[in-house]
Amino acid sequence: MPARPSRPSRWPDWTSKLGPHNLGKPGKAAVSTVLAACPKVAKWVTGYSGIDVEIAGYKSRCPSGIVILRVYVAPSEAAYTIVNDPTACAQDFWSKMVADGLASGGPSNLIDWLEGPNEIENIPPSWYNDQTAANWVASFWSTLADLMHTAGYDPLVGSLVAGQPSPVTMFGPLATVMKSKTYKWGWCYHSYTFTASTNVVTEMAYALYYRQIRDQNGLAGIPLVLSEGGYLTPSSTGWNGQITSSQYLSWLKWFDAQLKQDNEVLGITVFQIGNAGEFLSFDLTPFAQEFANYIASGS
Repeated sequence: MPARPSRPSRWPDWTSKLGPHNLGKPGKAAVSTVLAACPKVAKWVTGYSGIDVEIAGYKSRCPSGIVILRVYVAPSEAAYTIVNDPTACAQDFWSKMVADGLASGGPSNLIDWLEGPNEIENIPPSWYNDQTAANWVASFWSTLADLMHTAGYDPLVGSLVAGQPSPVTMFGPLATVMKSKTYKWGWCYHSYTFTASTNVVTEMAYALYYRQIRDQNGLAGIPLVLSEGGYLTPSSTGWNGQITSSQYLSWLKWFDAQLKQDNEVLGITVFQIGNAGEFLSFDLTPFAQEFANYIASGS
């Protein structure tokens, strides 16, 4: 296990908002290297034995660190449409989250944010540009968030695809219903770049699109986690084979500087580290030490 770099634990002293999206069986050396740097945010996805131990270890070393947990519910298990009752669908999805390994992440007091459906895998994809579907999703999430809260979790709603919804006002019904809640909640967006551009105007269409959603839906001050992000090609592959690891890290540093301008953004969990299978082209392992060094030092 790499030695933990020395860093203060108080939130204002975090040097970076970058963190890992841990995907795969726990215990990988590269994952341990990054977690040892005490990133501000880190995400896990259920389906792998031992993530509770890895989460507990991260929280022990980095008590101010922010844990995001996603319970994987396959689209084959749950694929809802607007002809279905949204409340019943939310209750069904929650039961599947419980059945599919919610507890495998460890006790709820170690989980800072709990995600729901990933992007549009389980819910109507038309909600990004159809008002009826957007209203359906708002009702669905209202119930699901209540169930999460009752179970002791803080809900993280949305899990939005990069550059969506379009128009951004389609997030309005969900934003409105969630702002009526009296408990803590946040929202999440997937910040991907398609060009590794360092031009703010260019990235406003994708990686920085969350700013438009925030501004046009009255979400200033509401916690936001970029629960996926990084480099993505139009064919849904990652950085490896497109740019060098040094070019990618340079872009991540630029993006980190942008995130520091937005107080609502708690951090980004860069997709992904630990899975050398179907997501190999995204894997941060080739420059895990450099990534960890930047997280620890900010330079």
